[in-house]
Amino acid sequence: MSAPAAAPARPPRPTVVTVAFWLQVAAVVVLLALIGLIVWQAVDWHGQIDRAARAVPDADPDEVAGERFGNIFMSSLFGLAALLLAGWLGGTAVGLRRGSNVARILVFVAGGFHLLLFFGQCCTGALMIPFFFALGEPEEWDPELDGPYPPEESKFFQTLYPDNGFGLREDIFFGVGAGGWAVVVGLTLAAVVLLALPVAQRWFVPRSAADPQPVGPPAPVPFLLPPGYMVCPDPRVHGVPPPGPTVGAPPVALPADAPGSTPPSRTDGPDGSPTV
Repeated sequence: MSAPAAAPARPPRPTVVTVAFWLQVAAVVVLLALIGLIVWQAVDWHGQIDRAARAVPDADPDEVAGERFGNIFMSSLFGLAALLLAGWLGGTAVGLRRGSNVARILVFVAGGFHLLLFFGQCCTGALMIPFFFALGEPEEWDPELDGPYPPEESKFFQTLYPDNGFGLREDIFFGVGAGGWAVVVGLTLAAVVLLALPVAQRWFVPRSAADPQPVGPPAPVPFLLPPGYMVCPDPRVHGVPPPGPTVGAPPVALPADAPGSTPPSRTDGPDGSPTV
């Protein structure tokens, strides 16, 4: 019965993994701050809609309801997306600290989502440029058929959206939101780069002692003759000398009458008898 294989020994947590963990924690904090900013903007804009509706008593109820629905829908869309991403990065950060390779892979997925979203927006904007040239110049506005230009807005929209555009609070909201999103993208991509380093790979996927280790260069591949290739049984026909005797082998004794053998020498003994 063979002994069970020893569990791979995990080396100490490298510094790059610790830095990646804190980068993800910072990204989660920024996302939670953005969620709070979105909630504040939704509540504030809802109050502005109420004030505009009170200022215009004869406002169209459908216009007021449409503005309120758009405010709730857009706030929920961006808020839930930020909350989902915060939970994703927070959960994977805990797994990274414990050495989970699955959490590391999920961080790579989050980084790929950021890149896809960023380049998708850029590519979508660039693809719309040819359509502006293809459509040509806009048609002339006919006041008799289309009414006055620009179309007259209702008093409710004129009160809700003044001529000078958004106020200072809206400008601050959009500026902080765009900057916070850029910070989250930068922190996530920096964590992805750190987790992709070889030192992090060795910590998340440790190699056990039972795994074969490469030693030296690979063995040369033996030369194999192609099928059907004839090998001459007597290489001496091609002028190749036959192989010599094996080093260390005892000499082979040849019989006395064999061709090429040396005849034994004769000497006389002390009594005059011949000896071989």
